Amino acid sequence: MADDLATTCWTCEPLQAYVDLSQEFVDRLSDALQTPMLIMFASFAGLWIVVSGVKLALRMTDLNKIAEEFIYVSITGVLLGSLGVSLIAWNYSTSLDIMGGASSSVFSLATTSKSTGYTGLVALAANGEQAVYKVFQAAGAIVSAGSLYRFVLYVYAVLLVVPYFLLVVVYSSQVVVAIFRVTMVGVFGPFLFMAFAFGWGRDMAKSGAKTLLAAVVVLFASTAALSITIFGVSKGITFDPKDMTGDTLNQFASVSNPKFLVILFLGWMGTALMTEGTAIANSIAQTALTNTAAGILSAGVAGSAMAGAKHGLPMAGNALAGISRGFFAGQKAMADPAGAVQNLVNKFQNINKPGS
Repeated sequence: MADDLATTCWTCEPLQAYVDLSQEFVDRLSDALQTPMLIMFASFAGLWIVVSGVKLALRMTDLNKIAEEFIYVSITGVLLGSLGVSLIAWNYSTSLDIMGGASSSVFSLATTSKSTGYTGLVALAANGEQAVYKVFQAAGAIVSAGSLYRFVLYVYAVLLVVPYFLLVVVYSSQVVVAIFRVTMVGVFGPFLFMAFAFGWGRDMAKSGAKTLLAAVVVLFASTAALSITIFGVSKGITFDPKDMTGDTLNQFASVSNPKFLVILFLGWMGTALMTEGTAIANSIAQTALTNTAAGILSAGVAGSAMAGAKHGLPMAGNALAGISRGFFAGQKAMADPAGAVQNLVNKFQNINKPGS
């Protein structure tokens, strides 16, 4: 069925391919870093033993502090030795599961969408498209009712579609960036975990954990912003857009209708609040994440759409101009039938003359 977003999700297939490629990259990275990671840890552990012995001889430390550090080193050594190959992949998959589960929980509060056939973060993107599909249906019904005499309906449809199109694009961009952030934390995971064994690297390990937490909070906040928008849409469009005709359509598609204005406002508000989620995450986790990557992705998609519109609108404009000329010519002919017939006869008589 055309309404089944499990088969019509625009962003799901590219996003699923990106997830699969990231997973393959993480798996290969785990195999490649196994031996170097253990060698580096053994080197640092040997250096720690020497430095600790010198500091103990110089009475710069005591046995209690050395015993405390030894516990960290021992635990890290056991975990790296037993989970070395799977450590990166485990961090990656677990982080995605936590991120997707937390976001899905807040999204389920705003909508009762049916299953999309996808799982994890891809399911979030699919649910996002499914949630705004009702708005696109309403816009399609408005366009179907439009005509040359009711050209304003086309304007209403465009005003309704644009913010929700950008909303889907921005949210999908946030999902992609979230996957990338988890991938990068997974890449640095073995080094950060190893650094946690030593006093000099413990702060770096804590910063890595905070960055991962911030990535989860950013997507959670973006999903919450989308959920607020969709909750408002479900309350504003209380009818089936497929049945939106006649008085129902006329009452809805109007700038004097508060529900139409609220839905329009919520579309733009959702996009703005998604960017605010990054600032909230930075404030909570004390990190420095930005919206640069998501902004570039969103701008690229929007730019492609504008480029298509730039080439498509002139043709539509020419067609509309032709229809308008035909319409007004028909009106003129109806006003003066004799003159229209005489003008047509003159054109046929002069058709083969130069300059005709």
